[in-house]
Amino acid sequence: MSLKIGIDVGGTFTDFFYVRKGQPPIIHKVLSTPDDPSVAVVRGLEEMAQIGDTPMPVQEFFASIETIVHGTTVSTNTTLTRTGAKSGLITTQGVRDALEMRRGIREEQYNNRYTNVEPLVPRYLRIGVEGRLDRNGREVIPLNLEEVRQAVELFKKEGVEAVSICFMNAFANPEHEQQAAELVRKEMPFAYLSVSTDLLPSIRFYERVSTTVLNSYVGPKLEHYLNQLKDRLQDAGFSGKSGTEGLLLIMQSNGGVMTPELARKSAAQTLLSGPSSGPGAGLVYAKVHGQNKCIVVDMGGTSFEAALVVENPIVANSGKIDRHHIALPMLDIHTIGAGGGSIGWIDEGGLLRMGPQSAGADPGPACYQKGGRLPTTTDANLILGFLNPDFFAGGKIRLDMDAARQAVEEHIAKPLGMDIERAAAGMYRIACTNMAQGVREISIRRGFDPREFPLVVAGGAGPIHSCLICDELE
Repeated sequence: MSLKIGIDVGGTFTDFFYVRKGQPPIIHKVLSTPDDPSVAVVRGLEEMAQIGDTPMPVQEFFASIETIVHGTTVSTNTTLTRTGAKSGLITTQGVRDALEMRRGIREEQYNNRYTNVEPLVPRYLRIGVEGRLDRNGREVIPLNLEEVRQAVELFKKEGVEAVSICFMNAFANPEHEQQAAELVRKEMPFAYLSVSTDLLPSIRFYERVSTTVLNSYVGPKLEHYLNQLKDRLQDAGFSGKSGTEGLLLIMQSNGGVMTPELARKSAAQTLLSGPSSGPGAGLVYAKVHGQNKCIVVDMGGTSFEAALVVENPIVANSGKIDRHHIALPMLDIHTIGAGGGSIGWIDEGGLLRMGPQSAGADPGPACYQKGGRLPTTTDANLILGFLNPDFFAGGKIRLDMDAARQAVEEHIAKPLGMDIERAAAGMYRIACTNMAQGVREISIRRGFDPREFPLVVAGGAGPIHSCLICDELE
């Protein structure tokens, strides 16, 4: 009996949805394992073999899986939490600061305190080398391979794990980039390499360099995860029906799917892999109520995504991930670092903030009793009575109220001079305000009134916050 399984690996929980002919679908959830997310995937599949009306031996269950469609937030959360690879950039001499200068337009023109987003490659690892092409791709100055070699030596000395190559006007002629790439592959065979003309051979230099750097930043982590996942699935017996190899597909940011081999090379195409199926699914539920438009939000443990759907999911040619520009086709989804694991903290001005740093699944919120000591949104929800400590994740996790209160008291309540309940309420409200702002980004800023759209709420933590989000948007 062939099975089809959908898997969503989040920063905190890993969710499963599987169907087989003649039986109702089954939903399952396990804690994610951030150090190696593939462990949670295989563990969850092993548990699923034992549930339902007809439990199956584990090996038989894996052998009967025909297709796995896998959405992952590994790339998204790597960017949001700034835990990607140490990266270097080789670019045209004189333009290495384009990554930081961007288009020279301040995002909030009238906010003098609004600082620029920190580049994913520090300045000392952004190396400009001699060599120039004109707009038609004709060579004006030959590429100086000796300077490329010097950049590689610096990268090796600094322990760089990923290298990006992006030259001016390379979209018209990739020869210089390919020459540099060949040298990097020879001198740094174990480094993850992104070449702009392989990933995005298009005009507009800043968009191209930003996308290429994002690809390198998340690539090593995604590549390691996919390698581990394929090995673990094969060891467990995943071979597909009739003895043929099972089909593993990775969700792309544009709502389509691709093979793991392509995902390894084009990691940036998975930056919205996790939530990319949400807008289409949300529209299906909206149509049940006679609506052809909706706002879909997904609040997980680490990130919050919002998308506006009008008749069909909206596909954009570019977007932003945590203020970093990406110029690849993707569903129009706005992502911020706000989730159940978002950590509460006091800034230098004495103001309460929530996120974007997340406690994830390990150690997780203080109430998980796994070693976490920092207060999170989940701890605040528990203190306010929004969560049942005896039935979290279907009763799999027993939440510790005392640990949650201690964390909030130590890090939030005492520094602000208030009681624990008021501090928890403040954490909850600020988290909702942050998410409401995310909804404004995909509605009001684009000329839509969010009050005219039904709100479809997804994610384990979504329903708890949805009403206050709506109040904020009123």
